[in-house]
Parts: sequence; structure tokens; C-alpha cells
Amino acid sequence: MTMANIFIHDEFDPEALAMMQALYSRSPDSVEKHVKKVLSSGSSKFMESYYVGYGHASIGDCGTTTIFFEGVSILAAKAIQDNPLYSGQETSTRYINFSSQPLFDPLGTVDSQQILNKWIEFYVQSTDDIRNHLKTKFPLSGQQSETIWEKAINARSFDILRGYLPAGATTQLSWSTNLRQAYDKLTLLKFHPLEEVRALSKNTLQILTSKYPSSFSHRDKPEQDDYNKKYAFDINYSNYDGLIRSENDFLYETDINNEELESDAYKIITSRPQGARLPRFLTKYGRYKCRFLMDYGSYRDLQRHRNGLCRIPVLTPKNGFNSWYLSQIPDDMKNDVNKLLDEQYARIAHLKEKHALSDTDLQYFLPMGANVSCELVYDLPEMVYVTELRSSSTVHPTLRNIAHKMHNILQNNHPALKLYTDIEKDVFDIRRGMQDIQKKNQ
Repeated sequence: MTMANIFIHDEFDPEALAMMQALYSRSPDSVEKHVKKVLSSGSSKFMESYYVGYGHASIGDCGTTTIFFEGVSILAAKAIQDNPLYSGQETSTRYINFSSQPLFDPLGTVDSQQILNKWIEFYVQSTDDIRNHLKTKFPLSGQQSETIWEKAINARSFDILRGYLPAGATTQLSWSTNLRQAYDKLTLLKFHPLEEVRALSKNTLQILTSKYPSSFSHRDKPEQDDYNKKYAFDINYSNYDGLIRSENDFLYETDINNEELESDAYKIITSRPQGARLPRFLTKYGRYKCRFLMDYGSYRDLQRHRNGLCRIPVLTPKNGFNSWYLSQIPDDMKNDVNKLLDEQYARIAHLKEKHALSDTDLQYFLPMGANVSCELVYDLPEMVYVTELRSSSTVHPTLRNIAHKMHNILQNNHPALKLYTDIEKDVFDIRRGMQDIQKKNQ
């Protein structure tokens, strides 16, 4: 049997790598020969002609780049990440102290600055009180590492305090993408309802065009631009705002016929070992549509699961502040916290009226502990995957609560389905202190 030849070439720029792969479609020659062609003639004109000029979009899929955004609002980060093909990382509000992060204020008025500063003042001033409260509530035991315990306490305090961070807090994120996806996504974001996102799109496209002029030499398409501009809100935000007004409610519907599922795939759904994914072909049996209220902070975690549909909800005051963040505050602080929320929500309402702010622009001033109307559309494999993964005791409790509700639905509708859900009650899990990125000792 003839052994296959295997080569790895990651020393070239994205356009050169795209050209080398594209040449496979027109030539049976080895990539080693294509390498010589790239080195001798370059890739720019090739990309300009075939990827852009002739519309061979798959060629743009072959060249990848990584973009790093720093100092963008949490809202802008969600807009960039709202893509089923997104790959990247973002600063975690569950592990990083956000007290020194700059704040993005689209208004820049005294009133708007006061609202943002009040949230951060509470975040900073309450950090030590929350940590001390947690240390009393979850004392160090003799079998635990003090370093890991301290990290777990810090992580739990950030879990609580992130609810009081405004969505206008800034963050950092990366985006690893191919050239076609970068162009397509940024072209959509040119018409995003938030001015910040529109500016980011414009600036990023300019940088990419400067770096890869042949791959970003697309001509404007007025008809497509008009369409994307006309439906900018619907493209970027969920318009779902159902009748759910209680955190306890969870509505769902499904078109999965369990008899058909068990008849065709009984062994597959009953013999799956822990950690294995249900095969993708089970998608054909239907999907779930779930609706519920959840705080915006945990929505951000849920959005990371991109195999299903999890559209961005508009962060508004009308769904209330999530009760979990209030329940975690020490008793001697609760009156002050309730007063803070009442005053801040009154200031936000006044700001909206005074400046005729849209609901989308108002989001910058609202806390991430505010509830939003969430809508998920998952096939069975994704429903099971998210349920199991987000039921872990290290997951934020408000998202873990949703995972438990999803578990109950799956268990009731598909009794034979093997599930590995952690359904134990919420506890302080010291493993949170081990979920860190550290330099390895040599």
C-alpha cells in the first residue's frame, strides 16, 4: 500500500496559503510545487482575480487571520461574536477584576457618566465585603489548598459582582477567522444599530484592506447594502419579547417525534458514554425552541454555543434585575443595594427620556444582572450538549438553573435518552480556583 504524503505549511501569510490550497482544484501537482509558484509569483494578484474578481468565495475560506479588539464594550463584543463560525476568546467577567476597565459612554454627558460611575463605584467598594462574606460562609477546610481556595473565593465574588457591571464596561476579545468570513461579517456590521459597532466595522475593514488589499478589494453592492441597512435591527437583535415575566417560567416547543427517534436510533441514544457527543445526523429528527428569562451576564455564556440559534436580546429595564444577584448580597448590604438599583433605574429612565435614546443605545447603562428575554433553537445533539456542559457545579448558578430545566424537559420527552447532567444543588465548588491559566513550572 502506498503511503500518503503529508505536509504542513504554516509559514506563509493568509493569502499565500489560500492560493496554495486553491491550486489543488486546478492542478494534480504536489503542494511543494505550488509553494514554489507562490514564492516566485506571489499571491496578491491571484486572490484579487479569483477570490474577489471571479467570486470564487471558497478560496477566501482558505486564508485565515486573527483580529484582536481591545477597549470595546461588552455589547460590541457580543455583536462581533454573533456568528455561528466565530472562534476566539474574550476577557472573562468571572475571573478578571473589571474595576479598572474603561467605560464606553455613547453620550458622554454628566448624567450618563454618573450612571456608569455609580455601577463601578459599587463594584469596587463591595469587593472586599463580598469576599469576606464568602470566606465566612465557605471557610477553608484542612484538606484544601489555601491558594486554590482564595482563587475560588475571588471567582465566586466576581460571579456576584458581575451582575452590577454595566454593559458599557469595556473588554478585550480575539477573532480567528478566514478572509471570506471576515469580509461577510464586517459588511453586515457596517449597518449595526450601535454606532460603536459601525465604527469598529469600518476601522477593521480599513486595516484588513491595508494588510490584504487583494482579498478586500470588493466593490460596493448598493442593493445588498440597502437591504442590510433596512433590516439592521432584525439582523442583529432578537425581536422576541414574549409574555414571560418570571424567572421561574420556561416555555418550549419541539417537533421531535420520540417514537421515531427511538425506533431509528435507540442504541445510539441509550449507549452513549459520558463525554461523547450525540452524532450530528440526529438533527434530522427535529429541534427544540426554548424561551425564558435570564440575566444578560449568563446570556453571554450561553451565546458561546454556536451550533444552535441564540440570538442577541436587547438589554432593557422591563424584565427586572435577576434575583440571584440580590440573594448573594450579605444581609447588612441589601438595603443599600436595593436603594442603588432603584436610584440607578430611575436615572436610566430619565436619561432615556431626556436624550430620546433608543432601546439599543440605552443598553450601555444597564447592569448585566438585568434579565433579558432569551430564545434558543437547538437540535437534539446541541440541546443535550449544552444541558450537560452547563449543568456543572462550576457553571454560573443562573445558567446552571436553566440547564437543569432543559434536563427535565429532555428526561420527560425522551425517557430512554442517556444523560450525564449534574443535577446536584448549587454548592461552592473549590474547583473554580483551579480553572486558571498559569505559567508551568520548569
